[in-house]
Amino acid sequence: MFSLKLLISILFYLISLSNQQQIPTRNYEENNYFLVELNTTTSQKPLIDFISKYKDHYKFEHQLNLDNYYVFSIDNSHPHNSFLGNFNSNNFNHMKRSSGFEDHYDELVGDVSSLHMLYPKKINKRMPVPIDSKRDELLQQQSSDQSNSDSDKAHQKLAVVAQKLDIHDPEFATQWHLLNLQFPGHDVNATGLWLEDILGQGIVTAIVDDGLDAEGEDLKDNFNAKGSWDFNDNGNLPLPKLFDDYHGTRCAGEIAAVKNDVCGIGVAYKSQVSGIRILSGAITAAEEAAALIYGLDTNDIYSCSWGPTDNGRTLSGPEVVVKQAFVKGIQEGRNNKGAIYVFASGNGGRFQDSCNFDGYTNSIYSITVGAIDYKGLHPAYSEACAAVMVVTYSSGSGEHIHTTDIKKKCSALHGGTSAAAPLASGIYSLILSANPDLTWRDLQYINVLSATPVNEDDGNYQTTALNRKYSHKYGYGKIDAYNMVDFAKSWKNVKPQAWYYSDVTQVNEALSLNKPQMLKRDEEKKIIKSKITVSKEDLKVMNVERIEHVNVIVNIDASFRGKVGARLISPTGVISDLATFRPGDAAGRGFQDWTFMSVAHWGEDGLGDWEIEVFADDSKSDPIDIKFKDWQLRFFGESRDADKSEKYELLKDYAAVRRDRIGENKQQSSTIESSTEFSSSTEASSSTTSSEEVSTTSASEEIAQSTSTASSEQVSSTSSEVSTTSSTITDELEPTTEPDEEGKNKHYTSDHTGQYLMGFAIIGFIIVLIIMKCHKSPGSLRRRRRRDDDYEFDIIPGEDYTDSEDDQETLDSRRRGANADSFDLGQRNDQRINKNDQINDDRYQDEARERLFENFNGETLPDYDDDMFKIGDDDDHENDENNTKKATSSSNEQPTDSNETTNDEEITDDRKIVDENK
Repeated sequence: MFSLKLLISILFYLISLSNQQQIPTRNYEENNYFLVELNTTTSQKPLIDFISKYKDHYKFEHQLNLDNYYVFSIDNSHPHNSFLGNFNSNNFNHMKRSSGFEDHYDELVGDVSSLHMLYPKKINKRMPVPIDSKRDELLQQQSSDQSNSDSDKAHQKLAVVAQKLDIHDPEFATQWHLLNLQFPGHDVNATGLWLEDILGQGIVTAIVDDGLDAEGEDLKDNFNAKGSWDFNDNGNLPLPKLFDDYHGTRCAGEIAAVKNDVCGIGVAYKSQVSGIRILSGAITAAEEAAALIYGLDTNDIYSCSWGPTDNGRTLSGPEVVVKQAFVKGIQEGRNNKGAIYVFASGNGGRFQDSCNFDGYTNSIYSITVGAIDYKGLHPAYSEACAAVMVVTYSSGSGEHIHTTDIKKKCSALHGGTSAAAPLASGIYSLILSANPDLTWRDLQYINVLSATPVNEDDGNYQTTALNRKYSHKYGYGKIDAYNMVDFAKSWKNVKPQAWYYSDVTQVNEALSLNKPQMLKRDEEKKIIKSKITVSKEDLKVMNVERIEHVNVIVNIDASFRGKVGARLISPTGVISDLATFRPGDAAGRGFQDWTFMSVAHWGEDGLGDWEIEVFADDSKSDPIDIKFKDWQLRFFGESRDADKSEKYELLKDYAAVRRDRIGENKQQSSTIESSTEFSSSTEASSSTTSSEEVSTTSASEEIAQSTSTASSEQVSSTSSEVSTTSSTITDELEPTTEPDEEGKNKHYTSDHTGQYLMGFAIIGFIIVLIIMKCHKSPGSLRRRRRRDDDYEFDIIPGEDYTDSEDDQETLDSRRRGANADSFDLGQRNDQRINKNDQINDDRYQDEARERLFENFNGETLPDYDDDMFKIGDDDDHENDENNTKKATSSSNEQPTDSNETTNDEEITDDRKIVDENK
């Protein structure tokens, strides 16, 4: 019989299941907390058993809103604290086999899938951007002198929009990010959408921040309580409470401030905002994970203007449970279309910080947004990296974002990338309201293909495989709301995501600079190079058609992390700066299982040699030691065959999966070759019996059907055709290099291969017996001649058995870097529909089929050692390896590479850019 204490715990668990908001208040002075992973997918019995077994040691607190994760607490004075730690969490185990508790340790480890200690930490808002009052006044005065005819037209447009939409907000005229009066054209271009009644209706953006003023006049009518929660004070109303809890309110006002007579107006002023408060106090990884998927059935977009400290020396990212939350969000959010995660790139540009040292902004699930100012210039604070997808407007050149504020006030000082991320989120509300069927990856495609390049003489732009310009400063360009919504209206969903993991490549090379004891020949070594070759078979067995995101996981030891640089060079010559120099990062831990991410290779097919270069900053005479140990390459992109798509598992080793599949294909190919030899011997045997013509069908199903009748009238072919058929079947089953006309690989998995091969062998033997019987039967010759007129050897319609030269040329051209004409967006879906009409059902298809843009039709988070990442400062210059709460820090700035390519033709018409890509 269960004890009363256990019954109460189970009752509390059932209540927590029915209402996720009943989360007990934490007491860190008396308790430690930990997260237990139990396999409760099919039954709650493992949880009930665990609670019952450990009721005298651990207290059940609540279930996390993440499958299979449960929070427990233990009294600080309990002896089990001596061995509790992280088990199967963040790629390391810190459980101690304390003396006297070996049995308890072994028992606990055997009962859980993982155990993760929950230490409180403080998540940081993006670092404030300093204001130079004198400089700002001078810049504003200079700006005021630049009024011209374009500015006059902008004033007229403002009056027309205000009159037609009945806008009387007193700050509307100052909201230059909505309609720029001083520098016309440098705004988000959303007013035309408003006139078309595209205002974000039906879309909810969660402001994951320090709360929002849900009772203020500008936000209360658009506040969504269902999607809101206060994780700092454990309540359902995330109101600002601290003196500096204004950040989230200002961000929310950019998106959904209503039309009234108080302050300004939101860019999607008929959308809704919810508040998820996490930045106003200490939380654990469990609350952080819960926050990023809170209200997943209500919230469409999660706007996040926070991350690791922007100090130029922090290397930090999400813990494994938080990564699991991201995966759940993109797999289950928005009715399985995927929640949208928007992150500010960071304000550490003045410290040469890079957003690729931030595990949130370099997640494949995040849309990372940088900033430009009201003149369209790159502000010094905005961090650049290969993970930046787009930029939009924020503070700089003496101006800021004008929005609502707490305490019934208006703000004219909102800025930094903290303001850029919510502005982008508001524009995404407009896009999703215009086309609610978009998946999380579709929205990223729309950013890549319809953003407008800016400052093309500044950003070291490269021309990508899609013939799009990409810059580490500006991404694919600025967000133009009208153009992007227009582009999104006719967008058709891409095929499901697929992924490829290479093997971990061992390098184990070192370089040392500026050390007196080094010989001159060793001093001359300035770069360590390594390459990974990706083959057609690699991508084929993993069902990858084309790249979207690239992850590079590295292990690099360094005596001064900020002096390490790294870059990735694709087979098409596109360069991703991974690690850039950071003079302030003197940490001696290097990069341990750190994941870099790039969106610069979007659209590449991935085939060929991918080269990484690791080098040191030798601009000063300081000594530096670097050892490049190993690295791994991971692609996330569009699948070849949507029917073969899989559900991504964060902790699964897909490199091993790829090796297994290739091994199975090789075994299958070897078996089929043996079957072919058997068929050839059968041909020789049958030819000695008769030279009459016999016909068999090419498909295995038809062979089986003809055999099952055991009738000689259903088997007729010449001995030569038997050989041809055998060869054809072999070609069908062997893994083909080229995809068929629909971009789908003819891929046979190992699920039924053995059965098929055994069946073919038996069928072949039966056919031999039937043929011999037919030759002995009277009248068989007459029957065979009569059947010759009724049967014709044919290919099953819809299948392509050819590897034409044209098809190979198409593949080779893509490998060199295809341009946008190869991927005509406007024709993609029409051609998909008409493909079957182009197939000749009666003959082999010898002509090559042009590959269409439909081939585009991807962390989940990659797993790496998080080492108990903290979000705060990571001043680990003393190299304290034993502190598991401390984050790793890093990043390096790389000089401009001369291999970058630029487009010879500048496109100045925004609408022309969109039309060409559509």
